[in-house]
Amino acid sequence: MRRSTFFSKAVLAISAVVLPVFLTVVLPVVLTGCGVKTHPYPEIVTLPAKVENFTQTLDSDGNLWLSFAPSQTNIAERPVQTLDHFEIWGADYDLEDFCQGCPVKTQKLADVYLDAPAPGQSLAPGPYSWQTKPRPGRVHVYRVAGFSPRGAVHPDAWSETTVWMLPHPGELHGFTATPEDLAVKLNWPPAQGDLVVEVQRQIGEGPFTTLDPSKEGSLDLSVGYGSQYAYRARWVRVKDDTRIPGPWTTPARVAIEDYIAPAPPSYVDVSMTADGVQLSWESRADDQTVLGYYLYRRLGQEKNFARLGGLFKENIYLDKTVQPGVEVRYRVTAVDTSPQANESYPSPEGGIFYGPIEPPSAEEERPVFEDPGL
Repeated sequence: MRRSTFFSKAVLAISAVVLPVFLTVVLPVVLTGCGVKTHPYPEIVTLPAKVENFTQTLDSDGNLWLSFAPSQTNIAERPVQTLDHFEIWGADYDLEDFCQGCPVKTQKLADVYLDAPAPGQSLAPGPYSWQTKPRPGRVHVYRVAGFSPRGAVHPDAWSETTVWMLPHPGELHGFTATPEDLAVKLNWPPAQGDLVVEVQRQIGEGPFTTLDPSKEGSLDLSVGYGSQYAYRARWVRVKDDTRIPGPWTTPARVAIEDYIAPAPPSYVDVSMTADGVQLSWESRADDQTVLGYYLYRRLGQEKNFARLGGLFKENIYLDKTVQPGVEVRYRVTAVDTSPQANESYPSPEGGIFYGPIEPPSAEEERPVFEDPGL
């Protein structure tokens, strides 16, 4: 009877030690082996993170477009597995009543559902957009976030933008585009207040693309000879992320031509022959824009140089028209291949006194020596 009582007490003592260990260590392992698992992360961090590339665009008709793309990660910065839709919430205030930085009470405006993903993708990347027409003279606050299939959203996943419906900027007057050598000079009046200028360029019949002028009077240096360009501009009123555009100006069309003259030849050599004055000058054949040369001559006491003939393609010439007994001077210019036929500055002058060419006298003739061995 005493042994039985002692044994019962021993079993109870061992159970008091083993059972807690079994419940805390062994049982979870057994259950896991049976297919009962807990999520490695709390559910809230598996919800989508903030949308990407969230932008607002106001067109010239006053329509607002909110654009965004789904986040590819969740709050835990792991790939998003499920995303059901986006929700857009908003509020608006009078310009005078809006308190920037104060709490904003928004209400739901729209649901935007995802497109079907392409094969092999878990999400359709977008972008997605939502269009509305904000009221003038108001401040509109919009928020967007992605929701899970259960309708859950993380409180830190909301993206927000403020749209300021400020006065229309009006037309831009006085915009000009003037061609220069390998450049176009762009001019417009100084911007006032919160206005900036937006400039776009078209090459040939292509689309207009936006340039980035920094101030009034800008040079577009990314142009080439022989091309047609068109430029247009408009005022844009800017506050925070809001850009309110005005109408475009009528395109100003320009053609870029070559107005740079080539370098001149660096020298002119002049010599006297029995047939006339022989000329040669530095060849500019290394410059592929040089088409030829103009040759200029000044005789005796003449004040001005006169051009001889037309365009010379070679760098040599025999002047047979000079009369003996006169000083003659020459200079040469280079002419390029552009439609303007740009002419260089003159080369350095070369000159000579052109006198009669007489045969040597008998006294000046050298004696003929005979080989005595012949």
